[in-house]
Amino acid sequence: MIASAVLLAFGRAASAEVKVGGRPEAVHLEVQSASLRDVLTALQERFNLRYRTTDALDTPTTGVFDGPLRRVVARLLSGHDYAMQVTADGVDVLVLAPQQPGAAPVAAVTPANAARPPLTREERRHFERGHLR
Repeated sequence: MIASAVLLAFGRAASAEVKVGGRPEAVHLEVQSASLRDVLTALQERFNLRYRTTDALDTPTTGVFDGPLRRVVARLLSGHDYAMQVTADGVDVLVLAPQQPGAAPVAAVTPANAARPPLTREERRHFERGHLR
């Protein structure tokens, strides 16, 4: 079942929509014209995701994202420098500033997260069987 939250941005006439479904190992996220902050907040409300930032995170986001929570968050933060720690308790993210044009990207993960295989057997099974929708 997909939980839906319609998020209205302050001062904007248009509405943004964020739909979040699935489990942390198999997230399904649909975003229409929502700020990155609204998207991360929706993920935080649904999953054990915690994020901190000094950036406004007002980048408009639109798209469909499927996969484990840590990968969905990494795709959302493409274009930002960030640090992510994945533990048994959840995902902690520190979002730094947007990357400057021509600058080398900076992303950090914990050593335990870096050593994980690309997809677990359970994650592959969910994708192969189409259980995300």
